[in-house]
Amino acid sequence: MLAGMSRDQLHRLVLDNGLRVLLAPNPVGASIGVAVHYGVGFRTEPEGRTGLAHLFEHLMFRGGRGAEPEGYLPRVQRAGGFGDARTRQDVTVYHAAGPTSALEMLLALEADRMRSPCISARNLRTQTAVIDEEIRLMVRNRPYGTHPWALPRALHRRSENARDGYGETVDLAAFDLALCERFFADHYGPGNAVVTVTGAFDRHTAERLARRHFEDLPARATVRSPDPHEPAPGEERRLTVLDPHAGSPAVAVGYRMPDPVTERADYLAHLVLAALLGQGRHALLRRGPTAAAGASSLSVGCGLFGLPLDTVGPDLLTLFAVHEHERGAEHVLEALDGTLEALATNEVAAGQLRATTARWAARAMRELGDPGTRAQLLGLRETLFGEAELTHALPELVRAGVTGEQVSRAAARLRSSHRAVVRFVPGRQAVPRDIARETTA
Repeated sequence: MLAGMSRDQLHRLVLDNGLRVLLAPNPVGASIGVAVHYGVGFRTEPEGRTGLAHLFEHLMFRGGRGAEPEGYLPRVQRAGGFGDARTRQDVTVYHAAGPTSALEMLLALEADRMRSPCISARNLRTQTAVIDEEIRLMVRNRPYGTHPWALPRALHRRSENARDGYGETVDLAAFDLALCERFFADHYGPGNAVVTVTGAFDRHTAERLARRHFEDLPARATVRSPDPHEPAPGEERRLTVLDPHAGSPAVAVGYRMPDPVTERADYLAHLVLAALLGQGRHALLRRGPTAAAGASSLSVGCGLFGLPLDTVGPDLLTLFAVHEHERGAEHVLEALDGTLEALATNEVAAGQLRATTARWAARAMRELGDPGTRAQLLGLRETLFGEAELTHALPELVRAGVTGEQVSRAAARLRSSHRAVVRFVPGRQAVPRDIARETTA
């Protein structure tokens, strides 16, 4: 554990308007992190409104009316800090880090945009154009730009589980101020938010400041997200994407992860399995008799965005490999299937398991050393699971709690489960945002 980061130092406060405040003081250093998570993501968007959650993140990032005329970010930067935001399946987070002296300013700015964000016709037009440009650069004109979005589209059948975070251009063009104001009213109330403060601050001072700036915000009802769960696929699902910007063919594979709440031990074993397969120089798919020959690059991870425990809905263990040869995709799949077979039949060597879990835990511990990152992770797990403590406990749960037997069971589960396989084929034709061709194996 990090010095001074015991579970006992997490302090929770719930205001009368329903806002949850999580305080995690640490006397080390002279900086703080502030994160505000809202329980709304791109799974929450109504049908025909794809991209609304991400667009609204852009609108909110400008700040509240009290931050005008310069806006949120210039004020944070002038105080020696930085800020950003992101939208995920089930949450949207606004986060900042800065010197301890900036604590009240950061809390005041967050309360300001929770009360009255700068939603205007001009801001809406500007941010819609910004997102259109993001789609052009990050999806349409980028090699393998539909990865990782193609995998959930292949594996899931419920529309909210198959969406990408950008949305469809036709939907974005139809958004108006009334819709955005309704979205704010439905999902951005204090009862649907968690404010997290980490770093070098006094707990009693932070509690007083949180009450000063947030307590007078009126409570309002929140429209809850739909239940995202769906049955596991009954067959392997395959897609082919014609990619005019890819220099080499590639293959992506996605498996359904265990439920992070009801199957927590199995979920953690899948984290270790992913690390054994493709993370680090000595990963099984990089070296040894079952290595994926012909793959010029290969990555394996858990979570649509590579972060574990960042969603309560169906999530994926993913593999992505770029290969040079025509049969490269088959070679990668054969190597993957052979490795899973070997791990399911024979437990991984104890030394390799210890080295892998130690590396995984060390990386997770390093992330917790930064107050800004720590605020994001604590607030994320508090919002999704009511378990901010899970962030502190996760490195040790992986390092000392996952056994070779559990990894073998995870490998057997993948070996026998139905997966999505997406092949990226270089081509010169223009590619629509929808996937070019679908087949079912």
